[in-house]
Amino acid sequence: MIKNNHPTLRYKTSQKVPMPVADLKLGMYVAELDRPWEGTPFLFQGFTIETEQELEVLAEYCDTVVIDIESSVDFQIHAKARKSPAAKTQTRSVTKRHETVEQAIRRAQSTHVTSSRMIRTIMDDVRLGKSVDTPAAREAVTECVDSVIANQDAIALLTRIREKDEYTSQHSLSVSILTVALGRHMGMDRNELIDLGMCGLLHDVGKVMIPDEVLLKPGKLDDAEMDVMRGHTTHGRDVLMSSSGAPLKALDVAHAHHERFNGSGYPRGLTESQITPYTRMVAITDTFDAITTDRVYSNSRANMEAFRILSKGRNTHWDAKLVIGFVEAIGVYPAGTAVELNNRMIGIVVETHPTLKLRPKLVLTHTQEGPLNPPVLLDLATQLKDERGEPLQIGRVLRPSVADVSLHTLRDRGVLDNLAGLPRFEQLFARQVGQSPA
Repeated sequence: MIKNNHPTLRYKTSQKVPMPVADLKLGMYVAELDRPWEGTPFLFQGFTIETEQELEVLAEYCDTVVIDIESSVDFQIHAKARKSPAAKTQTRSVTKRHETVEQAIRRAQSTHVTSSRMIRTIMDDVRLGKSVDTPAAREAVTECVDSVIANQDAIALLTRIREKDEYTSQHSLSVSILTVALGRHMGMDRNELIDLGMCGLLHDVGKVMIPDEVLLKPGKLDDAEMDVMRGHTTHGRDVLMSSSGAPLKALDVAHAHHERFNGSGYPRGLTESQITPYTRMVAITDTFDAITTDRVYSNSRANMEAFRILSKGRNTHWDAKLVIGFVEAIGVYPAGTAVELNNRMIGIVVETHPTLKLRPKLVLTHTQEGPLNPPVLLDLATQLKDERGEPLQIGRVLRPSVADVSLHTLRDRGVLDNLAGLPRFEQLFARQVGQSPA
């Protein structure tokens, strides 16, 4: 047995200790940063460092932080590193990602087209009084699950390309894919992911029973209209009850995905202990996708704002562990996110890095002067400086509607499935700072 010669540091009183980021360890509680929280990806103003990834993010954004050592809690500096579910998922992603993102996008496009067509058919059938074709739904969900496992970025990117007047069907597909990504991150196996994906896909099937004058009303609903809208949960349960082969979990999710931990949800006012795990997951992904998508009565908001809303409601509205797991699962800058760099260039995230989550691969579409034609490929994991030799990083996330316009254009021009043919940032701009093009 190897003896640990390092002394264990124990603090018996509450105190705050400034500490260089280089000296941080897993288990430390970060109380303050050396910069405003709003300018960082951290959702929680104060958090315990639980993963190596969080240490990397802190190192990228800060030089010094303030550690808060809780009163009467022994704190061990030489704590053993704890692997999160994200670490396991990350390992799987790294080992499976043999194909290029272009190949993955081309393969995912077929899955996305088939699944989109299938969910529209389901909605149309229910509107006509027919039951849900559950075998067809399961087949489509299985393809989506396999696509998420093979390359989550590719299918996630495609779900951000939204068509007008198809909110409910596209929202259902997106929620299915997001929930599968969350379930995978939490360690679920393939069969569980298929069941979970079915729950996400069918969670809003009851909305086809809501009159268009309520469902598509551009303004705020009055009390009577809100009661009608809330009825979609019961309609959804009833539709699935009459559909042969519909998973029981899907019935529960359709009926309860608007329930909240503190009992403030509907239709039954359930509380934490009464809300099942699959319903907890879909409640989070449903909320996230709704916030980040244009609807008839509200404009889309940026991912970070959606994350903050979920964070604020953890333990009162949503499962705190699953909220954190969801952020870890899709990343701060998931594929399809529109971002502005600190040099004012604008681009779309097309691929996330398996370990450097804050330095994804982008397709740059605009500079300060205007559109880039053709667009330019930028890998922030390898390109650390801009054309002036200054540090290059993401400055802010833009509204999803910006990404939607750009993604439609990139798809229609065939850019997404031919990323390798794009000029690279370093080839166009490196000479300005004395670097050699790659």
